[in-house]
Amino acid sequence: MAVIAICSGKGGVGKTTISANLASLLTLYGSTLLIDSDIALPNLHTFLGLDDPFISLLDVLKDESYLNEAIYRVKLRFRLNVKELDVLPASTSVKALEEIDMNKFKNIVEGLRNRYDYIVIDVAAGLGKYALIPIVSSDDVYLVVNPEKASILDSQKVKKIADISGVRVKGIIMNRYKGEKKMVEYAENAIGAEIVGIIRDSNLVRKCWEEGVPVVVKKPQSNIAKEFFNLTRKIVGEDVEIKPYGKLRYLLG
Repeated sequence: MAVIAICSGKGGVGKTTISANLASLLTLYGSTLLIDSDIALPNLHTFLGLDDPFISLLDVLKDESYLNEAIYRVKLRFRLNVKELDVLPASTSVKALEEIDMNKFKNIVEGLRNRYDYIVIDVAAGLGKYALIPIVSSDDVYLVVNPEKASILDSQKVKKIADISGVRVKGIIMNRYKGEKKMVEYAENAIGAEIVGIIRDSNLVRKCWEEGVPVVVKKPQSNIAKEFFNLTRKIVGEDVEIKPYGKLRYLLG
């Protein structure tokens, strides 16, 4: 059983896109739970076509007896079969946010370990309490960056905190890639971890977001879906070579 934290140093890099598509593909390998721990600015539920949850992680952080009611099941219709993804979303309620005890988060994750093969946590950006507690509650951390120095340097700080906390940073996921090969090498050297996934910039993601369906489910034959599948295979331990490509290949698809 693996608890996987998807993190970033700065917001807006596409963490939720990575989390939702990764968790969707992990259902092909085993039972999977996706947790939205970005409780200040949650939007994972919209990506999966869920309404703002009546009972959510915020309720569980106040009273753990709400746990089962706060987990929602999403059916994913892949081409050959239907899989189920369990989702523990957060709520947009500001009032509920004021009453939670974030320190309960680790106990909640520990209580769920034996129920799933994979738990994916969509972590708040940065190094605040809402990010640090989910990070130390995980087994493995993956850092999402964009091919730009500011994003990479901010994630470098997250890597240092994870190292101090004894949590493994297993790799870097470069999102919104347009063929910037030099930035791949820069990210590996600056952060001190390997690139485990390169996900191209694509309008398909935005279109699928609006429909509430992950791109790997809606357009499984697309180039971006194939890159998500390579990332997933890498994370589950398969021997997959992740090679950066140039702008010409990006433009030609």
